[in-house]
Amino acid sequence: MARSAKAYYVTWLIFSCFLLFPFKRLVELPILIMTIGGGVLAYKYRETFFRAPSVKFFTLLFLCIWLPVLISVPDSYDPQKSGSTALVFLRLYLAGLFVIWALSDQKQVQLLSRLLAVLAAVWVVDALFQTLSGHDLLGYAPVGPRINGVFGEDNPKLGNALPVLAPFLLLALRKNLVLMLLAALLTGAVVILAGSRGGWISYAVVCTWLVFSETRQRGVPLWKTGAVASLAVLIGAFAVFANPNAKQRLDQTLLLFSGDEAKIDQALSQRWTLWKVAFAMAEKHPVNGVGARAFRYAYPEFAKPDDPFISLEQASGRQTGAFYAHQIVMEVTTETGLIGLAGLGLFYWFFIRYWRRAEHESRLRALPFAMATMAWIFPFNTHPAFYSAHWSVMIWLVIAMFCATLLPYQKMNSGAS
Repeated sequence: MARSAKAYYVTWLIFSCFLLFPFKRLVELPILIMTIGGGVLAYKYRETFFRAPSVKFFTLLFLCIWLPVLISVPDSYDPQKSGSTALVFLRLYLAGLFVIWALSDQKQVQLLSRLLAVLAAVWVVDALFQTLSGHDLLGYAPVGPRINGVFGEDNPKLGNALPVLAPFLLLALRKNLVLMLLAALLTGAVVILAGSRGGWISYAVVCTWLVFSETRQRGVPLWKTGAVASLAVLIGAFAVFANPNAKQRLDQTLLLFSGDEAKIDQALSQRWTLWKVAFAMAEKHPVNGVGARAFRYAYPEFAKPDDPFISLEQASGRQTGAFYAHQIVMEVTTETGLIGLAGLGLFYWFFIRYWRRAEHESRLRALPFAMATMAWIFPFNTHPAFYSAHWSVMIWLVIAMFCATLLPYQKMNSGAS
């Protein structure tokens, strides 16, 4: 697998994971190819490959999350599920190694960034078309009151996935401030209409980082930045109140300040009920948790008999509960315990440390990948399942791309040339 034989097809292979992400299991085909490629690299160039700073960085981040998953297996509420999760996660590590090798050429980084920007634009246009016509370009109808675009009618993920790709679209337009602001507003409208409050916060993280970054890069006075940000907030507020579903979601969220536990639970879409059970799990299994992806099997033991999340699994006849804790810190703590929480803390620490120590040019190159990563792993948010096989594909590919661009492989090591 010599670098001389490497062409742009590897970049298209990486991009295909994001292109196929809305279509569920189809994404596993390019991941399989990349996993094999990463395995070949790890074996063939093991003496030099793992000395590259980007590989070391990615390995550190991966181990922070994966080792607690492995340690949670022995006394998991479902050792088979936790064990298979630990095993399946390894494919993401090998695929990440492939990404680091593939993006050693700056031209390929630029190509991938442009492709992801175009894909984000397509998602936005498709979702807006669905809003106006009642169906998207593939003929999908909205999911109830929420738009969902190319993700279809039984896979409501647009609101959480779009903020991850948004940085590529917005930064691709940074040379034209008007176009960038227009794209930011349209993307924000789609995120709002998609109805995921976690997605709202993720997009707010992206926009906040973008405002501070652009202010510093352009030397714009702070008052001008504040004026533009205020205008964007006003437009966003108008979009919320003009859309009945978005307004209902906002009104529901404001119940957080009611002081009434029942209304707080309503504001959180019954997550307070869910989190009380999660706290009980963490208290009884503080060291290594109830097992990665075993949350649903532990749930009935800690829930009240009338808990709305309890159901009967048809295949096994086993009583189960909610699938996961809907919050990354809580999910990690309940499923992998204090060991997992320490690993997550180290993950954030390494992420910030390497970012702050990198040169300005490196940070500028890695900026969209860093923003995409933080949009998903921002700790003060509600989240899709962190350990799920499907979401993990997007998460770990973005993390690998961040490592590859912050510490370019070719500048540090030529052993796999």
